Amino acid sequence: MNKKFSHDPKPMDDPSPHELNWLRERLASVPEVTGSTDLTQRVMCAIRHQQVRDSRARWFHRSVAAIVLIGLSVWGISTMIPDQAPAIATQIAPIPSETANLGVQDALEWFCRNQEQDGSWDPARWGGNPRFQVALTALPLLALRSAEGERTPRQQEVADNAKAYLLRHCDENGRIGPAFHGSSYTQGIATLALLFCYQQQPDAELKRVLQRSLEVIVSQQQPYGSWTMADAAQPNVIATLWQREAIKFASDLGLGDVLPHIAQSSKWLTSHADSTSEHDELTVGKTRDFFSIYVATMQLRESGESAALDQLTSIRKILLEKQIHQGEDSGSWAPIDRWSAVGGRLYSTAMASLALR
Repeated sequence: MNKKFSHDPKPMDDPSPHELNWLRERLASVPEVTGSTDLTQRVMCAIRHQQVRDSRARWFHRSVAAIVLIGLSVWGISTMIPDQAPAIATQIAPIPSETANLGVQDALEWFCRNQEQDGSWDPARWGGNPRFQVALTALPLLALRSAEGERTPRQQEVADNAKAYLLRHCDENGRIGPAFHGSSYTQGIATLALLFCYQQQPDAELKRVLQRSLEVIVSQQQPYGSWTMADAAQPNVIATLWQREAIKFASDLGLGDVLPHIAQSSKWLTSHADSTSEHDELTVGKTRDFFSIYVATMQLRESGESAALDQLTSIRKILLEKQIHQGEDSGSWAPIDRWSAVGGRLYSTAMASLALR
């Protein structure tokens, strides 16, 4: 989410020696691959800073070494981490898919326990910004609907209630949620969640809603291929990524002629993956972002290369180790990244579970 919001997260406290030792041990378990850490800095800069100029780098190149550094950086370890990572081991044991699926199921059960009576999830209960309630209801719905395997009856009920809540917040023109600075996020995330609902339970009314929502998304695309925030002219990388994912999935489902818009957005992302602003802040361990973990794991899964799958395993191991397994918050992830002041525990748990798919 965009750092220009009025509820900017506060810096994390410096890590304890125990936390530093834990991270060094985790880094030592990552398989050795080749790649450019400079690319990591450029990718993260593109996601974090929306004023993108003079861009030359390719968007999310398949550099698995760069991607895993994004993954390892999410845990809030700040300026005390040395610039050079420790020596890297050669191989790690793969994670059985059942293990990752259990982590996802635990997260889904946490969502089921904490849904509100109206079908939403309340950001205020979990450290988030209430203005994002529609988006922070769409994210758990996306996690519920996109998880592998069959849903339990309880999960199905919770997902149906969340879908009904989103539909109640979609106006006749296809706009989802209230109009405010972050409404572009809401439109993209909610449309994507409803597309997964339609994939699993297609019906004519939901199709009409989605077609109107997609028309809104397409109408808001800029001539050069990106999307902006609702009240801004500056292109926004994260908003563009969400809208592109929604229209790409819509195309896969045969909803609308959106291929030209996908091509435009891909071209813009390819040419705007680099930014020179605040480059020095993006050294290893200083960047904390569950969204980047989510994007990285998508890229790694799509690659299918053995080295990429090794890196995906590394990220999954760390995600599962950081998941809470006891108490009322069992199944969730602590809100520890830079967007947690906006999204709270709902955001961190949804994005982590999506990354584990």
